[in-house]
Amino acid sequence: MKKIYAMIIGVFAVAAVSAQCNVTFTYTVNGLTINATATGTGTAAFPAYGWEWGDSQMTINQQTATYTYATAGTYNVCVTFIDVFDTASCNAQSCQQVTVGSTGVQTVNAGVNSISASPSPFGESTTFFVNTTTNSDVKINVYDVTGKKVETVKDEMMPAGQHEIVWTPENLSEGVYFVQMEIEGQVYTKKIVHTSNQ
Repeated sequence: MKKIYAMIIGVFAVAAVSAQCNVTFTYTVNGLTINATATGTGTAAFPAYGWEWGDSQMTINQQTATYTYATAGTYNVCVTFIDVFDTASCNAQSCQQVTVGSTGVQTVNAGVNSISASPSPFGESTTFFVNTTTNSDVKINVYDVTGKKVETVKDEMMPAGQHEIVWTPENLSEGVYFVQMEIEGQVYTKKIVHTSNQ
Protein backbone atom coordinates (compact mmCIF):
# COMPACT_ATOMS: atom_id res chain seq x y z
CA MET A 1 0.00 0.00 0.00
CA LYS A 2 2.80 2.42 0.86
CA LYS A 3 4.41 1.68 -2.51
CA ILE A 4 1.17 2.56 -4.35
CA TYR A 5 0.79 5.84 -2.44
CA ALA A 6 4.41 6.72 -3.23
CA MET A 7 3.70 6.05 -6.91
CA ILE A 8 0.57 8.24 -6.85
CA ILE A 9 2.41 11.12 -5.17
CA GLY A 10 5.16 10.90 -7.79
CA VAL A 11 2.68 10.94 -10.66
CA PHE A 12 0.82 14.02 -9.36
CA ALA A 13 4.10 15.92 -9.38
CA VAL A 14 4.25 15.48 -13.18
CA ALA A 15 2.39 17.91 -15.44
CA ALA A 16 -0.79 16.49 -16.96
CA VAL A 17 -0.45 16.20 -20.73
CA SER A 18 -2.74 13.44 -21.98
CA ALA A 19 -5.84 14.28 -24.01
CA GLN A 20 -7.41 10.82 -23.61
CA CYS A 21 -8.72 11.63 -20.13
CA ASN A 22 -10.53 14.73 -18.93
CA VAL A 23 -11.45 15.99 -15.48
CA THR A 24 -13.66 18.77 -14.13
CA PHE A 25 -14.67 19.71 -10.61
CA THR A 26 -17.34 21.62 -8.73
CA TYR A 27 -16.97 23.14 -5.29
CA THR A 28 -18.67 24.96 -2.46
CA VAL A 29 -17.01 27.30 0.02
CA ASN A 30 -18.07 27.92 3.60
CA GLY A 31 -15.74 30.23 5.49
CA LEU A 32 -12.19 28.94 5.09
CA THR A 33 -13.35 25.44 4.08
CA ILE A 34 -13.73 24.17 0.52
CA ASN A 35 -15.67 21.04 -0.39
CA ALA A 36 -14.77 19.81 -3.88
CA THR A 37 -15.91 16.93 -6.08
CA ALA A 38 -14.13 15.84 -9.26
CA THR A 39 -15.47 13.95 -12.27
CA GLY A 40 -12.95 12.15 -14.50
CA THR A 41 -13.80 10.74 -17.92
CA GLY A 42 -11.89 8.69 -20.45
CA THR A 43 -9.80 5.54 -20.23
CA ALA A 44 -8.99 4.77 -16.62
CA ALA A 45 -8.81 1.13 -15.49
CA PHE A 46 -7.28 2.15 -12.15
CA PRO A 47 -8.45 5.77 -11.59
CA ALA A 48 -7.04 8.06 -8.91
CA TYR A 49 -7.57 11.69 -8.02
CA GLY A 50 -5.26 14.19 -6.36
CA TRP A 51 -5.90 17.75 -5.15
CA GLU A 52 -3.50 20.69 -4.95
CA TRP A 53 -5.00 23.45 -2.81
CA GLY A 54 -2.77 26.33 -3.96
CA ASP A 55 -0.97 26.74 -0.63
CA SER A 56 1.56 23.87 -1.06
CA GLN A 57 -0.82 21.33 0.52
CA MET A 58 -2.20 18.27 -1.29
CA THR A 59 -4.85 15.59 -0.80
CA ILE A 60 -4.16 12.25 -2.49
CA ASN A 61 -6.54 9.57 -3.79
CA GLN A 62 -9.89 11.23 -3.02
CA GLN A 63 -12.51 12.04 -5.65
CA THR A 64 -14.39 14.19 -3.13
CA ALA A 65 -12.25 16.18 -0.73
CA THR A 66 -12.60 18.80 1.99
CA TYR A 67 -9.84 21.22 2.93
CA THR A 68 -9.64 24.13 5.39
CA TYR A 69 -7.25 27.01 4.70
CA ALA A 70 -5.25 28.76 7.41
CA THR A 71 -5.98 32.24 6.00
CA ALA A 72 -8.54 33.90 3.74
CA GLY A 73 -7.57 34.61 0.14
CA THR A 74 -7.74 33.44 -3.46
CA TYR A 75 -6.08 30.14 -4.28
CA ASN A 76 -5.42 28.21 -7.50
CA VAL A 77 -7.09 24.84 -6.82
CA CYS A 78 -6.20 21.97 -9.15
CA VAL A 79 -7.40 18.39 -9.41
CA THR A 80 -5.47 15.68 -11.26
CA PHE A 81 -7.10 12.53 -12.66
CA ILE A 82 -4.90 9.58 -13.65
CA ASP A 83 -4.84 5.90 -14.38
CA VAL A 84 -2.34 4.73 -11.75
CA PHE A 85 -0.87 2.06 -14.00
CA ASP A 86 -1.11 3.87 -17.35
CA THR A 87 -0.29 7.56 -16.83
CA ALA A 88 0.92 7.86 -20.43
CA SER A 89 -2.64 7.50 -21.74
CA CYS A 90 -4.61 8.95 -18.83
CA ASN A 91 -3.28 12.01 -17.00
CA ALA A 92 -5.53 15.10 -16.90
CA GLN A 93 -5.71 18.24 -14.78
CA SER A 94 -8.23 21.04 -14.18
CA CYS A 95 -7.69 24.25 -12.16
CA GLN A 96 -9.94 27.05 -10.86
CA GLN A 97 -9.37 30.23 -8.84
CA VAL A 98 -11.18 29.85 -5.51
CA THR A 99 -11.72 32.60 -2.92
CA VAL A 100 -12.24 31.60 0.72
CA GLY A 101 -12.74 33.48 3.94
CA SER A 102 -16.42 34.49 4.22
CA THR A 103 -17.39 32.83 7.51
CA GLY A 104 -20.90 31.43 7.45
CA VAL A 105 -21.64 32.41 3.85
CA GLN A 106 -21.75 29.62 1.31
CA THR A 107 -20.44 30.22 -2.19
CA VAL A 108 -21.28 28.01 -5.14
CA ASN A 109 -19.29 28.50 -8.32
CA ALA A 110 -21.59 30.30 -10.71
CA GLY A 111 -23.12 29.00 -13.90
CA VAL A 112 -25.12 31.10 -16.36
CA ASN A 113 -27.05 32.99 -13.70
CA SER A 114 -24.92 35.67 -12.07
CA ILE A 115 -24.75 38.65 -9.75
CA SER A 116 -22.21 41.49 -9.57
CA ALA A 117 -21.99 44.88 -7.86
CA SER A 118 -20.69 48.33 -8.80
CA PRO A 119 -19.19 50.41 -7.43
CA SER A 120 -17.22 48.47 -4.83
CA PRO A 121 -15.95 49.92 -2.58
CA PHE A 122 -19.14 51.99 -2.29
CA GLY A 123 -20.33 54.79 -0.07
CA GLU A 124 -23.99 55.78 -0.08
CA SER A 125 -25.23 53.12 -2.50
CA THR A 126 -24.20 50.37 -4.89
CA THR A 127 -25.98 48.68 -7.80
CA PHE A 128 -26.44 44.91 -8.07
CA PHE A 129 -26.43 43.62 -11.64
CA VAL A 130 -28.45 40.42 -11.79
CA ASN A 131 -28.72 38.06 -14.74
CA THR A 132 -31.47 35.41 -14.70
CA THR A 133 -31.87 32.88 -17.49
CA THR A 134 -35.51 32.02 -16.72
CA ASN A 135 -38.47 33.50 -14.88
CA SER A 136 -37.51 32.57 -11.33
CA ASP A 137 -38.07 33.22 -7.65
CA VAL A 138 -35.03 35.27 -6.68
CA LYS A 139 -33.84 36.09 -3.18
CA ILE A 140 -31.02 38.59 -2.68
CA ASN A 141 -29.55 38.97 0.80
CA VAL A 142 -26.57 40.89 2.16
CA TYR A 143 -24.43 39.30 4.90
CA ASP A 144 -21.54 40.52 7.02
CA VAL A 145 -18.30 38.53 7.37
CA THR A 146 -19.68 36.49 10.28
CA GLY A 147 -22.58 35.25 8.16
CA LYS A 148 -25.18 37.45 9.88
CA LYS A 149 -27.86 38.71 7.49
CA VAL A 150 -27.81 42.48 7.16
CA GLU A 151 -30.78 42.95 4.83
CA THR A 152 -33.03 41.16 2.36
CA VAL A 153 -32.80 43.35 -0.75
CA LYS A 154 -35.10 41.32 -3.00
CA ASP A 155 -37.43 38.33 -2.55
CA GLU A 156 -39.78 37.97 -5.49
CA MET A 157 -40.39 36.48 -8.90
CA MET A 158 -38.15 38.07 -11.53
CA PRO A 159 -38.41 37.69 -15.31
CA ALA A 160 -35.52 36.31 -17.33
CA GLY A 161 -32.96 38.91 -18.35
CA GLN A 162 -30.65 41.60 -16.99
CA HIS A 163 -31.72 43.57 -13.91
CA GLU A 164 -30.24 46.50 -12.01
CA ILE A 165 -31.08 46.82 -8.32
CA VAL A 166 -29.86 49.87 -6.41
CA TRP A 167 -29.10 49.22 -2.74
CA THR A 168 -28.91 52.19 -0.37
CA PRO A 169 -28.30 50.81 3.14
CA GLU A 170 -28.87 52.84 6.29
CA ASN A 171 -26.42 52.96 9.22
CA LEU A 172 -24.10 50.39 7.62
CA SER A 173 -20.67 50.08 9.24
CA GLU A 174 -17.57 50.19 7.06
CA GLY A 175 -16.20 46.81 6.08
CA VAL A 176 -16.57 43.74 3.88
CA TYR A 177 -19.99 42.31 3.05
CA PHE A 178 -21.34 39.57 0.79
CA VAL A 179 -24.33 39.93 -1.51
CA GLN A 180 -25.89 36.54 -2.13
CA MET A 181 -28.45 35.55 -4.76
CA GLU A 182 -30.49 32.36 -4.37
CA ILE A 183 -32.16 31.13 -7.57
CA GLU A 184 -33.34 27.71 -8.71
CA GLY A 185 -31.63 26.01 -5.76
CA GLN A 186 -28.27 27.61 -6.55
CA VAL A 187 -26.37 30.26 -4.60
CA TYR A 188 -24.25 33.02 -6.16
CA THR A 189 -22.12 35.27 -3.97
CA LYS A 190 -20.22 38.51 -4.59
CA LYS A 191 -17.97 40.34 -2.12
CA ILE A 192 -18.58 44.08 -1.69
CA VAL A 193 -16.82 46.70 0.42
CA HIS A 194 -18.51 49.63 2.19
CA THR A 195 -16.51 52.76 3.06
CA SER A 196 -17.40 56.26 4.15
CA ASN A 197 -14.71 57.70 1.87
CA GLN A 198 -16.67 57.22 -1.37
